[in-house]
Amino acid sequence: MYATMNTACRTALCLLCLMILATGCASVRAPLPESDVYVADFNAATGIVSNVRDISAKLGRLGYDNQGTFAEGDSMVYFVSDRTGNTDVYRYELFTGRTVRVTNTDDQEFSPTMMTDGRSFSAIRVRNPKASGDEYTNSQQLWRYELSGRPVAPLCSLSRIGYHQWLGGNTLALFIVGDDKQPNKLLLYDLVSRTSSTIATSIGRSLERMPDGRLSFINQTDTSARVLSAVSPVGAGIAPLVTMPSGSEDVCWMPDGTALTVSNASILRWKAPTKDWGGVCE
Repeated sequence: MYATMNTACRTALCLLCLMILATGCASVRAPLPESDVYVADFNAATGIVSNVRDISAKLGRLGYDNQGTFAEGDSMVYFVSDRTGNTDVYRYELFTGRTVRVTNTDDQEFSPTMMTDGRSFSAIRVRNPKASGDEYTNSQQLWRYELSGRPVAPLCSLSRIGYHQWLGGNTLALFIVGDDKQPNKLLLYDLVSRTSSTIATSIGRSLERMPDGRLSFINQTDTSARVLSAVSPVGAGIAPLVTMPSGSEDVCWMPDGTALTVSNASILRWKAPTKDWGGVCE
């Protein structure tokens, strides 16, 4: 029963973050939008979202709370929050309702993601958070952190990293922020060989591991039709899946291979071999 409810909460958390505004460290420094992180129960059969609760613990505080992810046996939710002028990583304990500050640095952290060793998490670390333009973007790196919040070391030497996704113990998908000369691009990076390969350019921010182990991303090469696409962890063959609905930039995956997204405040679903998205709930 716990596993079923856990899957529902995981999906609902992702969807609710998307519905509120799932933005992060994609480009040059800009004011962060006011947003919150919620968890909820989601019934995939009926499309009903229930038991919605705000875990941001604002208590009248305005600001940015975003990028929630389950961790530590799905008993915790890690997220980022701007409570001091810089974003730090916080942890919400589902069983106790307690919120704990995890990182405490002079930098900015974004996109906390559990690593496969179970003892660390990775996050985008902005080493020059007061800068702007390329000076800010060039300081965006991917770091490993202990669960205590102590920064350990960069996971790779690359910079301008906006988002990331683990595809296995040694393989990373990286969103590299573009500039006025080149678009955003998707890299696959091997931690053992310390090499990377460019998979696609003009991509969206959503990088998600699919149930079959592939990586999904949104191909924006054709500005008139953004296409949800998939690629294997070794970069073999990009497969177009389905055109994204209007206004949708993010995707999450159910265990059965169903993709969910949000468009115009409605939750939509898609599963191969269907050709279009269908409604779930509003």
